[in-house]
Amino acid sequence: MRELVIILADFFLREAEAASPALRVSLSRARFGAARSMRGGWRDWLARREGREDLALADPAAVVAAAAVAAAATAVPPPTPSGQGVPEHSPWLVTPLHLLAGMKTVHVPMNAVMTLTPVESRQLASEFAAIFGADGLALQPIEPSGFLLHGLDAEGAETVEPARLLGGTLDEGLPSGPGSRRLRQLMTEVDLWLHELPLNRAREARNEPRLSTLWVWGGGQGFREGLPRSAAREGWAALYADDAWVAAFAQLTRIDVRALPRDATALLSAPGADAAMCVVLPSAALGLAALDAAWIRPAIEAVHEGKLRGVSIVGNDRCVTLSSGDAWRFWRPMRDVLAALAEGTA
Repeated sequence: MRELVIILADFFLREAEAASPALRVSLSRARFGAARSMRGGWRDWLARREGREDLALADPAAVVAAAAVAAAATAVPPPTPSGQGVPEHSPWLVTPLHLLAGMKTVHVPMNAVMTLTPVESRQLASEFAAIFGADGLALQPIEPSGFLLHGLDAEGAETVEPARLLGGTLDEGLPSGPGSRRLRQLMTEVDLWLHELPLNRAREARNEPRLSTLWVWGGGQGFREGLPRSAAREGWAALYADDAWVAAFAQLTRIDVRALPRDATALLSAPGADAAMCVVLPSAALGLAALDAAWIRPAIEAVHEGKLRGVSIVGNDRCVTLSSGDAWRFWRPMRDVLAALAEGTA
């Protein structure tokens, strides 16, 4: 019988703390087991589960870059400044964000992460090269969204992935540590450049949110070249996601990555092997109520009906599990998944 793993890639306990009482009442409840902490978050857990400790130890940007190199025969090379090569420094991930300016600080809304069209991504990379190419910097668009930044010498800078900032303020995640001064300087220069960018004027004319910043993260801790391709240990038939790191991980572990289905019901009704399934969802984009209705509730029902042996829900760096036998553990309280992830008690 199959098992289902639902990874909420951009879920953090801030969302559980901010959820309204009305929303909490409407969320599905079950006798979840004790939450367990996942060192390094869901990417490390996924890599180690498949026997790829090398990918767990590598920067997220290094994994994406290694997959891009492996697919170099069909991939479009990154834009290179005219007459120059790109310096050999650690690559970085770049995520476009839309921010809201407050009286004293800059807020990061839950829908801050932007997905540019392929045309917009190519345009942005080209215009970036025209301004910053003289410094040896280049943006490489990656699928399904975002960029790799090449040529930045900011080794040792400690960064925060943008998902951890959603619903908070920008100053909570500014780069720190060695190399952060250069990184902050570049991000300030990019913000000023974006202010009058033709791409932003075009988006405003279409009543679309402006691109406020290019958030640089996921690199600088030691670039490991030549991450090999090897078969996964557990042998998932497929991963279901729309995420650049997952796509790169799947390529390096020779796992098929497929488009996200409409909901858990569509996934469970699709023909497939009797094996574990893993879905990586953007919880901030879906919203907690829609996430519960489309994924959590159908998964719980499938466990109770015997269609699934169990479901594990990963809230980025914490995990709770519901198995077919948990319904009989009456000493466990009925909790929604937010409370289960936050409380960590059986």
